[in-house]
Amino acid sequence: MGQDCYRKALCMMKYADHHGIPIVTFIDTPGAFADLKSEELGQGEAIAFNLRTMFGLKVPIITVVTGEGGSGGALAIGCANKLFMLENAAFYVASPEACAAILWKSAQAAPKAAEKLKITAQEHYRLKIADGIIPEPLGGAHADPKWTSQQIKQTIIQAMEELTKMDSEELIRHRMKKFRSIGLRGFQEGIPVDPERKRNMKPSEINPTNALELESEIKNLKIKISESKGSSDPVNIEKLKHDLDEEITKACISMGLQEKIESLKMDMSKDPDPNQSHLEEKAKNIIKEFKNNLS
Repeated sequence: MGQDCYRKALCMMKYADHHGIPIVTFIDTPGAFADLKSEELGQGEAIAFNLRTMFGLKVPIITVVTGEGGSGGALAIGCANKLFMLENAAFYVASPEACAAILWKSAQAAPKAAEKLKITAQEHYRLKIADGIIPEPLGGAHADPKWTSQQIKQTIIQAMEELTKMDSEELIRHRMKKFRSIGLRGFQEGIPVDPERKRNMKPSEINPTNALELESEIKNLKIKISESKGSSDPVNIEKLKHDLDEEITKACISMGLQEKIESLKMDMSKDPDPNQSHLEEKAKNIIKEFKNNLS
């Protein structure tokens, strides 16, 4: 789906809200169409606007996932009071292939990623994301579309009977409460969220080295390098230099200078003349900030 689809869907939903017509959306999309043109035309803004607006609509909203529902592209038409999924439908934040490529650096790990993502209708119903599972005939919905459509119709009618008993304010609160309750403990008003410590993290990420420790390590490495200058082992000196570079890099990251250094590198690649005053001034400022942080 592209940005125009989301804006057109929002236009129809606003029309329905204005005239008091209940809204039913059907999701079967791998997500928003990810290309440069779509981003230039404001696809992210269109999705965000849909999410915000749907939570304020004063009519009942029912969503049925008929195939796959991928990422924010599906959620942009799925912020409903009731969410139903066909028995063999899938709903996910990222496709198993994309997730595997990110986490395991290989799309071949897609089955493992699918298991971890919990994308099936049964898992979503267990986690109280989906409000119900619509049965399919043997072989899938396409084996008997007429029977499947009757099951969808009955499910929508039953849900609509429940929702039409609520007034506008109740519908809005019901919709917000549904999404706020999703998760391990859900969202609780007035109680600060204390995220659990991430597991399987590197020790350096769990306990970041402070500036004083980094300064001490850098000094020790400098001493080792100076002591090894008379050594006949060039490999040892190169290793020490490499270790020093790594420690300085860690120090820059911990001080938040990484982006400034990358920006300077990019500017120098565009204009390799080192005598340019603005580049020299930029480099001096970074060095000055680095020294100030160390002190």
